[in-house]
Amino acid sequence: MVNIHHIQDTTQPIKTPQGGPEKTGKKDAFKSALTQALDKAEPSETPETTTHGLGEITPTRTIQIPEQADLVSSSTEKLLGLLETYTAQLQDPGVSLKHMAPVLETIHQRADQLVEETRTLGSDHAGLRDIATQTAVAAQTEYIKFQRGDYLS
Repeated sequence: MVNIHHIQDTTQPIKTPQGGPEKTGKKDAFKSALTQALDKAEPSETPETTTHGLGEITPTRTIQIPEQADLVSSSTEKLLGLLETYTAQLQDPGVSLKHMAPVLETIHQRADQLVEETRTLGSDHAGLRDIATQTAVAAQTEYIKFQRGDYLS
């Protein structure tokens, strides 16, 4: 093949100074530079200060945990409200039993929860326990009647 571009290899010697890096004449220049840098880096002496520990942090608002009696009372009211809704649906001829089923399932679940909540009430809340128990029994009775088909006509 014919060389289109004729490149000649020329080598040029690289000249390096003889004897390595230049010497400044100072024998311990690095040591003195390091010592100066370390002297500047040392922290200046500051007077000792005392710190006091944190005291108790007071909350900006108080968290009120409801008592069990308040929870049972609230659950009883909600269940009674659901029973009222269910009664109104039973009296309305335009509402089918199929549409009442979800409300009755919620009533059934809330009644079970109410029974569990009343078990932890003490003897000083006997009246509330009786009302809650009677409400839960009435709700469970309606659930059983609905499941049994008592309202089919």
